[in-house]
Amino acid sequence: MYQYTCDSKYCATCSCWSGERKICDHFGSRLEVSSPMSTGKCMNRKSGAWQRTRQANGCCSAHEKWGALR
Repeated sequence: MYQYTCDSKYCATCSCWSGERKICDHFGSRLEVSSPMSTGKCMNRKSGAWQRTRQANGCCSAHEKWGALR
């Protein structure tokens, strides 16, 4: 498993990424994915990657923090 912090601005921490992830601590400050190469679709219409498959470690300027993270 691979972890990202709540301050990271990667696709895995974005509310518009459809990949599989889960919160991995009681504080909501970290999430985990099976791999940085895990994929999901970008569902952010403001992003140039809209409706494209993106890896968890991808990033863009339209990042919106996932609501489950604090």
